Amino acid sequence: MLKFRFTIACLLGSAPFTVSQAQEQLVLQEVVATAQRNSPSYYRAQSRALNSLYAYRYFRAGQLPQLVLGINNSSSPFGETVEVLQPDGKVEYVRRSTSNTAVNLGLRQNVPWTGGTFSVQSNLNRFDEFTGTTKTNYLATPFSINYNQPSIVYNPFYWERKISPIAYDESKRQYIEDLETVALDGASLFFEALSAQTQERIYQQNVANQDTLFKISQGRFDLGRIAENELLQIELSLLNARNTLEQATLQKEMAYQELKRFLNMPKDAAIQLTAPAVVPLFSVPLDKAVAEAGNNRQSVLEFRRRRLEAEQDVAEARAYSGYEFNLRAQLGQTNNGTTFGGVYSGGEIQQNFAVGIGIPLLDWGRARYRVRQAKANRDLIEIDIQQAERQFEQEVYLQTQQFNIQKNLLASATKADTIARLRYEITKARYMIGKISITDLNLAQSEKDQASQSYVFALRNFWRAYYTVRRLTLYDFERNEKIRYEFTEK
Repeated sequence: MLKFRFTIACLLGSAPFTVSQAQEQLVLQEVVATAQRNSPSYYRAQSRALNSLYAYRYFRAGQLPQLVLGINNSSSPFGETVEVLQPDGKVEYVRRSTSNTAVNLGLRQNVPWTGGTFSVQSNLNRFDEFTGTTKTNYLATPFSINYNQPSIVYNPFYWERKISPIAYDESKRQYIEDLETVALDGASLFFEALSAQTQERIYQQNVANQDTLFKISQGRFDLGRIAENELLQIELSLLNARNTLEQATLQKEMAYQELKRFLNMPKDAAIQLTAPAVVPLFSVPLDKAVAEAGNNRQSVLEFRRRRLEAEQDVAEARAYSGYEFNLRAQLGQTNNGTTFGGVYSGGEIQQNFAVGIGIPLLDWGRARYRVRQAKANRDLIEIDIQQAERQFEQEVYLQTQQFNIQKNLLASATKADTIARLRYEITKARYMIGKISITDLNLAQSEKDQASQSYVFALRNFWRAYYTVRRLTLYDFERNEKIRYEFTEK
């Protein structure tokens, strides 16, 4: 793969600035890698991924049989007054002390194809009465087979099985997008700091140049070769350069602090940034970018999930719009007695089958309006999704084009930077021998500074476009492979 190199070594090397050995040299790729494993944004992405992972595991666990043990006890150790119906139909109030204990062991399984719940249960109840002589009675259901269908029309398990896996796949793609967003944010902060660092070095160089010119001009003024007005103008330029340098130093420190905060570095860490010397040269085909974005992005799954959720709302509105139809069935064996062993021998077969039907005879159109509301909301969501899909493709298209032209803009900015610095050196030499005025020298210096800053801006725009295309497509066009990040549960 072809690559070309850009450098601002002349700019950085000529500045009167000594880098301390204690300073940590940071390059773009190192900043991105550090951000993707240690920044607050990375930990937020991990927390979101963990949340989605646990939600999916909760859904999967709900598909498996659930074994539940239930124990309940109600007692009145100090006695209570209760109504007792006598054989002759009269009611007497009796003071008694009782204890009622129930133990239930059940195995439940949701039935995703019907929306019902199938269960096998075993129950044991013990009732003790402590009034006078102690009396104990047992009621046991050694086994019972049960099926409960809350609604025939609506099956929540059906929709859960369709939506939950999509939501989980969506979260995995979102995790990759989050890390690519971290890379983009890290690159942006890196170049903000690099731009501020470059400006400071430009102004340091300008101060040094202006100081040299001022000293030379003082000698020329003493010899009567220049007027006092020109000497004052050079001195004023020196003062302005020093003021500008102080502002640039402050801006650099602020940019450094933002970068260190993003990377979770100590605020007193000494850092120094190095501009990327190698820029990858490749073009991104528009059709491939759109195709990869459609295959890899989280938004595509989000659109599918939102459509399913809208359909689910319509189905639920139809099911719970006043009409009710449910069923419940039970088959088992039950027995009672005064001894524990006795209730588990013999007994009677117990079977129940219940069907519930509810039909609204007069609801003033509530059921119809609820369904219509759900349908209207579904249509609104569909319109929003279609607009989002168009915006999605347009963003990929425009950002891909933006990236493809950035390398040309960067090449132009590099050439302009070289020309402007060469022109300044020539102009400064001509001024030293008195061939041109100070105005021409100031103009050349201004153009040099602007060209140097424009180069850093062009470099920043290239790498921002580079990471933006990666984020929008989740595809590495430099290596020609999908972007993947392994997520490990901590």
